Amino acid sequence: MPTWREWLFSAKALIAALLALYIALAIPLDNPYWAMASVYVVSHPLSGATRSKAIYRALGTLLGAAASVVLLPMFAQQPVMLSLVISLWIGALLFLSLLDRSPRSYIFMLAAYTVPLVSLAEVNHPSTIFDVALARSEEILLGIVCASVVNAVLFPSRIATTLGAKMGLLLQDGRAAVSRMLNARHLGEADQRALNALLVDVMGLDGMINHLSYDSSSHLSATHAREFRARMAMLMPQLISAADALHRLQDELHGLLPELEEYLQDVDRWIQGDAPDGRAEQLRERGMQLAAWLCDTHPTHALAIDSGLRQLRALVDLWQDCLDLHRQFRDGHADAAPALRYHVQQLIGGPRHYDYGLLAFSAASVALSIFCLCMLWFVSGWEYGYSGVFIAAVAGCFFASQDNPAPFIRSFLIATLFSSVAAGIYLFALMPNVHDFGSLATLLAVPLLLLGTLAGRPQHAGTVILVAVQTISNITIQDSYRADFQLFADIALSTALGVIFALAWARLSRPFGTFWAARRLERHGWLSLAELAVTRRKRDYATVASSFVDRTAQLLPRLTQLGDDGQALNDATRELRVCFRLLELRELHLTRSKKQQVQTVLQQVREHFLACARAHRQLPPAQELLQALETALRLLQDDPTRIARKAAQALNGLRLALFPHAPASVPMQPPPSAADLAGAFA
Repeated sequence: MPTWREWLFSAKALIAALLALYIALAIPLDNPYWAMASVYVVSHPLSGATRSKAIYRALGTLLGAAASVVLLPMFAQQPVMLSLVISLWIGALLFLSLLDRSPRSYIFMLAAYTVPLVSLAEVNHPSTIFDVALARSEEILLGIVCASVVNAVLFPSRIATTLGAKMGLLLQDGRAAVSRMLNARHLGEADQRALNALLVDVMGLDGMINHLSYDSSSHLSATHAREFRARMAMLMPQLISAADALHRLQDELHGLLPELEEYLQDVDRWIQGDAPDGRAEQLRERGMQLAAWLCDTHPTHALAIDSGLRQLRALVDLWQDCLDLHRQFRDGHADAAPALRYHVQQLIGGPRHYDYGLLAFSAASVALSIFCLCMLWFVSGWEYGYSGVFIAAVAGCFFASQDNPAPFIRSFLIATLFSSVAAGIYLFALMPNVHDFGSLATLLAVPLLLLGTLAGRPQHAGTVILVAVQTISNITIQDSYRADFQLFADIALSTALGVIFALAWARLSRPFGTFWAARRLERHGWLSLAELAVTRRKRDYATVASSFVDRTAQLLPRLTQLGDDGQALNDATRELRVCFRLLELRELHLTRSKKQQVQTVLQQVREHFLACARAHRQLPPAQELLQALETALRLLQDDPTRIARKAAQALNGLRLALFPHAPASVPMQPPPSAADLAGAFA
């Protein structure tokens, strides 16, 4: 059963749609139903999202209409050139849309398919294109204004409230992950699926944060939300790094040191919320004291102990930042940000990872399909064949970002057929009984109200909105009843064939699907790590980190779809840890001798990941890399300086990430070789 919020959203959308239709009929506009349909396109359960979608749709509509006014008169008498120009326009704008993974991408996508919508119907009357483009813009803008006003006036739903609740749920999920992984009996045992879902949910906050600026009274609320998102994105690698280091130490000592186990319990208790406020600083100071004491009393395991406690202190700082940011966001967004300890600036508004080759292929594929369909339409001489071209452009643009668009276009086809049948029933069976606006509103209200309750659910929103928009458009509501069965059937057949063509094209042009996209993401990650290891170019390594985290966030849901049982998930997590350890090493200003030692290791790291990229699969690291790491660690442990200690910590983290079965500690002296043993007993 729908919730009261879903009923409320549906009622507001219906009121806005009927208001837009009434005003369009009263003016009157040429096609009033476009104003009504536009309401359902931009409506969203959250007021800020509705406002942002309205702005983006308005800008996209105006851009597409302006392009139509320019292009059609120039090429109306040249069908091939017109088809080529429209296809290139769609491909270029779609590529820009795919590059911008924010709600702003809607501007480019809408501008892309607005051109065939406005221009192709007037290909035989190019002189009227300005009037048609103006009328279409007026109709769509009227719907946008009505949706925005109604959503803002009638019981507005604030994004900040919903986002604050979502942040609280993410904290709960984080607590559950910490409880599982920091339990001394099951230390390091990770539920990879749960951690994967947590990271994906965290990265999914971006969409709501982008809408927040249209809903919030303070610019700092979006800043706090981005800071929170960045730190929660680091929870998974930070938690795994801490748990893994302590787990190796536990195995090596056949049990965790009592002092470490007690400290671990205190940290877990604090994170679960069972400790009083203000404990974070106490835990941090205690961790530093404990590290100094245990390293002195257990010098053989000093590096492993220091690594585990260092990662735990970072986890404490990270969690305290998340709590402070969530509290400040929830309590009203104070004028100043809290004091933050965890260094994560590289993930605040940093660059994302883009597979430019795949994005260009997707956009070019859609553009080529539209060109071919345009040529088929011109050759056939089918008067209303433009409907098929337009709907194929819509289907192609909507699902171009999917690894395998075919299943989505198939659902699009089903919705199209259903809306055509529903429109036919309305147009020829029910509409003849309508004599005034009241009876028209009553006839439309019940099905639209029921459909609207499903539109508030993300899993059904796309299909439901498509059915509503296409049904309203196919009824072609005017100021008087007009029904032409031949015309209706002609357009319905053209629309269905257009979607079928888009479906067949998607199956033929993009058969590789999710597996291929995941492999490309993995390969990009290996190449990035190889470049990060030894590049001598001066660059902002923080951008590398941001791009790498985004790449991982794109990869993990794809691995889940492929049904991977955990190995690939572990690999993705491991590579994220490798990335941050390499960044730590790159930021250290080592002496010449120490730099040479580290460079030997990094060169082998580079060769390993280049080999993975060449093989297009994950390869086990060579034993020579482990030996190089341990040799460098022995030399660095002999150096008491602070910078040498930091380098040793980073190299040890790199060793633990690359070699899952390596011991926690590195002996100060290498074990004797077989030749040495033979010589000793000679």
